Formats: sequence, C-alpha cells, structure tokens
Amino acid sequence: MTMVSKSMTIMKRIFSAIILGVSLIAFGAALSGCAEEMVDINDEVALGRCLTPTELSAKVINGEFIEFSWTKSKGATEFVLELYSDEQMTELVESITIPAAELPYTADLEADMTYYARVKGVNGDGAIADSHWAVFDRALQTYAIKSSLNPELVDRSESSITIKWTKDPEVDHIRITPALNAEEEYTRFDVTADAQAAAQVEVTGLNPSVNYTLAVHFKSAQRGTVSAWTRPAIDGATEVATSEALIQAITDKAAVIKVAYAEAPYVIGNLVLGGPVAIYGDATAAGVQPTIQGALKIGADVTSIHLEALTFDGLSSADTPHNLTFDAAAAVESITVVNCKLNNYLRGVLYENSKGPQVGAIKYDGVEVNNVGGDGGDCFDFRGTATVNSIEFINSTLNTGARTWFRIDAKATLESIKMTHCTFNNLCFANNGNNNGIFNIRALNAAGTAPAFVLTHNVFLNMNDDNKRCCLIAKNSTSAFPTELSNNFFYNCYDRFFVAQKDGSSLSGDDLKAAADEGRARILVNGSVELDADPCIDSARDKYNVTSKEVIEANAGDPRWYAAYVEIPEDLTQEVTATGKIWDLTDGQTFKKMADKDMVRDGIRFFVKNTPINFTKEGFEFSGEAAVGADGIPTDGAIGIKVNEPGSMVISVAAATGHSNLTVSLDGKVSASVPAGAEYQKVTFANVSGEQMVYIYGCHPATMTFLQWTSDVQVLDKVLATPVVSIDKTVVDERAEGQITLTWEPVDYAASYNVTVDGKKKNITETTYSFATATFAVEEEGGDFAIQVTAVPADDDYTREESAAAELSFHVNDVPIVDTGEIVDPSAITETYFAELTEAGGFATQKFAEGDGAVTIDKLTFGDKAELDGKRYKHGGASVLGEDGIPTNRYVSFKITRAGTISHKVISGSSSATDRAYAVALVTNVAGTKTVNVLYQEYSPVSSDAEPVKTEVTADMLAGITEAAVVYIYTLANCNTYAVGYDPVPAAPAKVDKVWDFSATEWVDAMTGSGIAANTNDSNWNLEVDGLKVVSGGGSIKWNNSGETYFWQPGGAGTDAKRYFEFTTDVAGKLTVYASNTGSTEDLTRMVTVKVGDAEPESLPGGYSSSDLGHPVDFDITAGTVKIYPTGNGLRFYKIEFHSL
Repeated sequence: MTMVSKSMTIMKRIFSAIILGVSLIAFGAALSGCAEEMVDINDEVALGRCLTPTELSAKVINGEFIEFSWTKSKGATEFVLELYSDEQMTELVESITIPAAELPYTADLEADMTYYARVKGVNGDGAIADSHWAVFDRALQTYAIKSSLNPELVDRSESSITIKWTKDPEVDHIRITPALNAEEEYTRFDVTADAQAAAQVEVTGLNPSVNYTLAVHFKSAQRGTVSAWTRPAIDGATEVATSEALIQAITDKAAVIKVAYAEAPYVIGNLVLGGPVAIYGDATAAGVQPTIQGALKIGADVTSIHLEALTFDGLSSADTPHNLTFDAAAAVESITVVNCKLNNYLRGVLYENSKGPQVGAIKYDGVEVNNVGGDGGDCFDFRGTATVNSIEFINSTLNTGARTWFRIDAKATLESIKMTHCTFNNLCFANNGNNNGIFNIRALNAAGTAPAFVLTHNVFLNMNDDNKRCCLIAKNSTSAFPTELSNNFFYNCYDRFFVAQKDGSSLSGDDLKAAADEGRARILVNGSVELDADPCIDSARDKYNVTSKEVIEANAGDPRWYAAYVEIPEDLTQEVTATGKIWDLTDGQTFKKMADKDMVRDGIRFFVKNTPINFTKEGFEFSGEAAVGADGIPTDGAIGIKVNEPGSMVISVAAATGHSNLTVSLDGKVSASVPAGAEYQKVTFANVSGEQMVYIYGCHPATMTFLQWTSDVQVLDKVLATPVVSIDKTVVDERAEGQITLTWEPVDYAASYNVTVDGKKKNITETTYSFATATFAVEEEGGDFAIQVTAVPADDDYTREESAAAELSFHVNDVPIVDTGEIVDPSAITETYFAELTEAGGFATQKFAEGDGAVTIDKLTFGDKAELDGKRYKHGGASVLGEDGIPTNRYVSFKITRAGTISHKVISGSSSATDRAYAVALVTNVAGTKTVNVLYQEYSPVSSDAEPVKTEVTADMLAGITEAAVVYIYTLANCNTYAVGYDPVPAAPAKVDKVWDFSATEWVDAMTGSGIAANTNDSNWNLEVDGLKVVSGGGSIKWNNSGETYFWQPGGAGTDAKRYFEFTTDVAGKLTVYASNTGSTEDLTRMVTVKVGDAEPESLPGGYSSSDLGHPVDFDITAGTVKIYPTGNGLRFYKIEFHSL
C-alpha cells in the first residue's frame, strides 16, 4: 500500500480565490484658516492608463472549468488574462484576451493542473496605456470529471474490503476514508496494473468493525464510491444458526455469540440476558445482516453488552416494546451497539424505569433506527434512579417515529450525552401530551449541575408534524440545553421545532413566530444553519445521500450518506396477487412520497410518465387524467394489479368537489367507475382465466383510500340475513345450576356471530351458544332477560354488513335465598372445576394489553400485560404486586366460598430455566380487613408434561369471611400457566321448609281462577304453585271447600302416572300429608302413598274422618322427585309439608 498525505479534502472542493486591489486617487488642497466656500470636485479626471481591475474572483465550477470575474475598470475595453504554471509566473501557459462585455469569463483548461493567474485592463483604441497587473492571490487547481464506474462491494474481512467496477483503463488508486492515520484526510491505495485489468481490488490493511468509504479514482477524478463495514474480530464464539440455538446460547450465558446469516429471522421473544455478552451477526459479503425478532432484557449479572452487525425487529409488538430493557439493578460497564438496524419497536431502543442500574458508557455507532412507534413510552428512556456516566450516538440515522426520542428524567444521574454526525428525520410526531420532542434531558450530574451535552455536526430533516408536538429541546424548563452546539443543519423544520424549553404546541401567529425566533437565535449558532432546500437526494423518501455543499463542507450528518447516490434501476417484475390481499395505502415505508416513474411496490405496478400518483395520509392520490391507449390500456397516471383467478376489487374513494371518479378495467376493457365518496364498492371479475391485469386510473384528480382483492364474486344484499334462532328453555329458577342453549343454521357469508345476553356481547364462530343461568338475579316477581343474535361478516369482508338481530328472551323465577351461613357469590367456583387454558378449552387466543385491566372468562380472571396464545396463559414476566401484596397484573385468579383443593399447572417459560418461581396466594376479607396468605411458592417445572400441583384451602383459612375469597396464581419470573382447577368440599345442604296449604291465598286463587268450578271433576289438571304440581294424567280430580278450608279430592285411587301431586327436593327430609276420607266415616284401607324417584312406593293409612279436616300422615323421604297419591280409593288432601333434616 502507498499512503500519501493530502491537504485537500476527499471531495476536492475548490474554494473561490478572491483578492482586492485598491486604487487610491488622492485629491489634495492646501487650506489656510477658514474656508468660506467649498471648492467643486472634478470627477472627470484625465487618465494616462486604464484603472487596475479590482474584486478579482476565480472559482472552479466543474472540474476543468474556471469562472473568472472582476470589476470593469475605467478606460478598459478588454482585458488580458494570463495563466502560468508556476508561482513566480515565469512559465506562461496561456494568454487570453477577453472583451469587457464577456465578463464573467469561463476558461476551459486542462484537468489536474495548478494555475497562477493575473489580469490587466487594455484600451483597444490605444488612447491610454494598459493598467497595472492585478494578481489572483491563490493557486487555482483543476480536476478531472469522469463518468462513474459503478463500483460494487464484492467481499469483506476483518482487515480488507474487496470492490469491483466497470472495466476502464483510467483507474489508478482508491481513496480510503476514514484515513488509517488520524492526521490524514484520506489514505491512498494504489491500484496495480493487474487489478486495473481485472477491474477489482482487495483494499487491505484496514481495521475491524469500521465503516469505510472507498472512492475509485483516476488522478483527481472520482469515479464512484462504495461504503462498507469491515467484519468484526471474533474469537471463541458460540456459533448459532437457529432460533433455538440462539435462545439456548443466551440462556447458557455464552460470552460471545456469532449469529449465522439466514433468510428467515431468528425469533427470540423477550429474552433475559444472564451475564456479559457480545453478539455478532455474520452478515453476507454484501452486508446483509441476520435479523432477530424480539428484544433483550438486561439481567442482574450483566456487566457488558456488545451488539454488532445485526438487524433487530420489534414487530411493532407490545410484547417487545423496546430493543433493550433493564430487568434488574445491574452494574453495567458498557452497552455498545455498532452497525445495527433497530426496526419497528413499539416504543424504542432502550428503557429503564425502576431498577436503578449503574451504567458506565452507552454508545451507539453506525446505527439505523427506523419506524419507532409512539405508544405508551419513549424511545431512549431512563425514568428511574439509574446512574449513567455517558451516552453517545455517533454516525447514526434516526428515522421516523417515536414519542419523545431522548428522555432522561430528573431521578437519574447523567454525566454526559453526545450526539454528533447523526441524521434525524421525521421524528416525534405522536399526538400525545407526553411527547416532548427529541431531547428531554432533565437529569443532573453527580455534582448537581447539568450534564455535558454535545450536539454537533448533525442534520435534522422534516420535523414538521401536523400535531405540532415535535421540538428540538423539550418544553420543560429543566430540560438541559446543549453545552456545546455547532455545525447542525436543519431542513423543513417548522417554527414549533425551534421553540426551546417552553411549550409551543398551543402558540400561533405572532406569539409562535416570536418564540421560534428566540429559539433560532439560541440554536442556529456556531455554523448551524437552517436550509431552504433539501440537502439530500430526497429525504422525504429516505434517500439521504447528501448533495448540499454546505453540509458536506461541515462534515455534518451520518457519514454513510456522503457516498454518491446511485439510482437503482426499478425492477418492474410483477407477481400475481393472490386473493385475500388488503393493501395499506398509507404505509409510508412501502409507499414513499409519490410514484413519479414506472415502479412496482407491494405487487402494484405504477404506470407513471408525466402524471404522478402521490402517496398521502389518506391513500393514493391520482393527480390527473390518465393516458390511455387505443387498446384501453393506460400508460400514465394509473396502477395495475396482476391476477389469475376470479375475484373482486373492493375500492373506496375519498369525497371530493367536482366530478371525480376512478375507472376500473380488465385488460383494457372498462368494468366500472367508482365515484368519489364511494365506500367499499365491489368491482367483480367473475371470468378471470390465466394471468390478466386489473387497471385503476383517474379521469380527474381522485384519492383512493382503500384497496382489496378478494375471492368473493357474489353480488348480494349488503346486510347479512338474520339468524333463525332456537332456544331450548325460556324459564329457569334463580341461582339454579344449569344453562340455556341457543342454536341456529349457518348464515351465508357470515364469519362469526354476536350473541348478546342481557347486554353482554360475545363473538363466536359456532352456530350454537350455551350460557349458565345461575348468575341472573331477580326481584321477588322474577324477571325477563333479552337475547340478541346477529350474523357478522369476516373482518376482511368490507362489502357486507352485520345482520339485524334475532330477538329472544328468557324468564328467571325468583327463588328466595335461604341463609345457610355460606357466602353466596354467583361468580365463585362452587362445584368441581378444572380448565385447560387452551383454544379447545374455551380460552381463545387474545392479548391483554397494559392498561386494559383484568378480563374474566368463565370462572377465571386474567391480569393484563399477558396473553392467551391458544396453548396456555403466558404471563410474560414477573407479576407486579401492589402495596397490599395483591398482584396487579400477569395473574390468573378465581373466587371461592368453601374449603377445597386448588390445582395449578405452571411451567417455566424456558425449557432450560429451572429457577423461575411462581406463587399461589389466598386473599380473604373479614369485615373489611384483607389478608394475603401465600399458600405455595416454588420453582416451576420446565416440562409441559408435568402434572398439576395440588394445594389445600382449609375451612380455618376462610373462617369469618364476609365476601368470596380470591385465589391468585402469579409469577416471580417468566412462566406460563397451562391449567387451573378447584375442587370444593361439598356444601352443607340448605335448610328447606315448604308448606303447601291449599287454603292459602295463592292456592285458592289458582283454584278459583282455573275456570273449573268447585266440586267439578276434571281429567286435565296440570297446575303448579310454588313448586308443587297437581296432575290429573287422565284421571278425574276436583277441588272443593268446607267453609274456609279448601282441599283437593282425586276421583278415585291414583298412581304415579295419574291423580298425583309432585315436587322435587335435593335433600332428604320429613314429608307430612294432611288427608282424610271423602266422607265423615273412617276407612283406613284408603292409603296415602308416596313414591320417590324409582324407589318402591310407601303407603300409610289416610282415610280418617273428614270431620278432622285433615289428619297428618308422616313419611321420611330421600332426595328426588316425590309423587303423592291415594291408593285403595280416593282421599281428600288439605295440606302438604316438607322439612329437610
């Protein structure tokens, strides 16, 4: 390698050379005493020679061309410009005579030359002499401009980068930046004849883990650049090639991990680091990095973290909201992230809240952060009592999203923060009062003063959100202002962005302008500039390659963007779009700014020549009338979608003034016009065969807000048919265990059904639904409860609407509560219960996001910040306990009222983590005093084959409770709950006392209101009052009375099928039947017979004289359905009583 130090910059910029020549003409006057009158000055001075040219300027404007200019001096009609090759001006290269009218003058000179110039004025008529020579005070250097050879990266190692280029003999060296010697501006690497002939060279002698720019040169002519990182130096690494291996290596606390490149991402979830670790990606030769989906938590034993050459993806998931999170009060010497991409994190890159870690240096170098959400947190976020020595972001690009970007709260301690050579674009636009812009640094250093805050050589782009939330320095007056501020550049940043340390979001008009001017005066200092033009190729479309000379000369922004922008030819290959596709027309990552040329994005072919399609916050804006050929196929201002099966395009168009619509055609044949304001209009193509093109274009400006390609080709009513629902019972008793079942036939095009019972809606996919009735409480008169069932279209069916509701109801009879001394809570588990927390077990997949609160399914309640994934309840980490010791999230709970046995199957979240504990606690309330009793706390098993653990709840634990007790299953580390159960001890039977006195008002009203007169036999009786039935069963029965005493009199002997009374009891007890003969004589052959269930009937004499108005006949009976009837012959029945034991 040949290394040569150069004094010029890599960009070979030539500054203007300017000298000022001053010609002084003195007018003298000898004055004696006071002058009474001023002498007139004659400005018509006779010249003996031309005046010497002044205000000389010379600048290289395009390599070999130098533009010369000077003042047109008096007397000169032309000028002589002489160019020399030596500073002493003895070697004349060229002499040029330039008419005065042709100034300024551009000379076409030889490249790679140093010139020294002088100029004099000449009078073409020879009337006066030539002027004196005016000399340009600086050397003028030309350079060559040659076409780019489109260099490409071939390979990389720890100490070399191999590049190739289009073969050309005019390549002689490579310029390397950053230079290998810090005192040099670049390092020269000569290209040998062999390398020149091969059009490829390996540039050696480089350092590992450095981003180099290699510029291909012929003499001074730059012929294209390549930027690439050398590979990191890795020794003793654990090499992994699968997600499972990566998880295992981290779990095993491997100190160095090398992640092989793979097409598929590595999926790790939210993984805790157990010790110091360095994780390196083994990127491809072209620099494509392995992708890791998930996030890392910093455990207590972590002393250092190094991440390099990796792409992390948070999937915009609440499960992995930050790339790094502190999980414990670790003492971390360093956190270093180098040459990484951090994409799609819901909140950001680093988070600490309550752990209080001690951190030495945090450094992000050569990092890209893209598409950060602004949901519930900030991007680089320290809120707790952490102590941090230094934070440094250098050579990085922070692009799109976030709430506050850097938030360091006052609880933390921070010595310094440095942001230099970074590019910021389109940040902090979350419409949230917690959005405090890019820097909200309120921490102080250990001495109690503001930390050192360096903000230099950065570029800020497109900070102009509609919500007016984004600012450079937070509104909080305690937020630190940079202690070193220089060479920052700002483009397309609105006034609000410059309002520093105060809230500008509500300012407008003159107040906003005044506050912004005040902020600009503080921010635009020491070389910092607000630019009028985009300093990049197109920053709004993430093309950050720098074109601004000011930015380049200041060496500001992420240096990766100094490489010349090479337009990548559009790949117009278009694949067939499968049915079921819904495009997100507002996805700014896929559809950037506009389609201003032919292109393919997400399967859509854009046809653009002169009529662009703008990508807006609403959707695709067709900017004008499309150009359509004679064959009906559009060539400009249109989109096309390739299809190969029947289907329909579903399209929405924004409302607009005037006549505005979109035309839809198939292979040039117009199928439909979708007018402005249309919502989910379906255009059906039922006869597609083979590959065909659907075209969409405008006849006037119009904005398409929705686009779907669906297999649905039916043209039906938009509203789905109402389900025809059957109900298996319409009357139930209060608190009675049981259920009502609804059934219906499937409704065409319904994907699910909404079932609403008493105002509580549930969405199901089946055509049957059952619900328990025990929890419906009513007043004394009972109550009716409404049921509605509707058919619901699929989520991706935008052309159909939910049906009208099928309306049903059921009645709940009032059943008085008998005080048994036990707590009554319909939501408590009172019978044997066991649930596997699976989809099949009735626990559908769903996430319980933070802040959603607890959700109850069946008898179980689930805390938030967790999820059911169809296989188990994933706690997702340790539960948070409130001050009272009761879990506030990540728990499963249920209520109990009786002693019993808890079943719990809880498994470690990692098959190799044997140190993850969980607990089972019982919370009781005795007269307002809550007590937490931890019944079980152990490490969870690691195998899902483990059997459920049994834990007892004794009666003593529940003594004196005044409300149902609650069992909590919660975690002390990341575990999963697979099954939960409870087996309560049998309840003491409730005391039952029933008296059916046929002379009581309710019975008399039933008899007299029956329509059957007294003393009239009827064989159709089927009457029920308060649970006792009177049933004829085809045999005659009559009612009658003797004064105020009423009775029933069967017309002969009965059986268990005719002429009987019936009731049901759940408990054994004593039955007393008050009966007599039908006349005044005694006939004890007439019996009262009682049959319980399928047991043999029991008979006792009952034919006592009717003058007694009922003689008591006693039976001891068991639980069951009880039937009472006369045998031998008929009897009179006056009263029936039942009392449980």
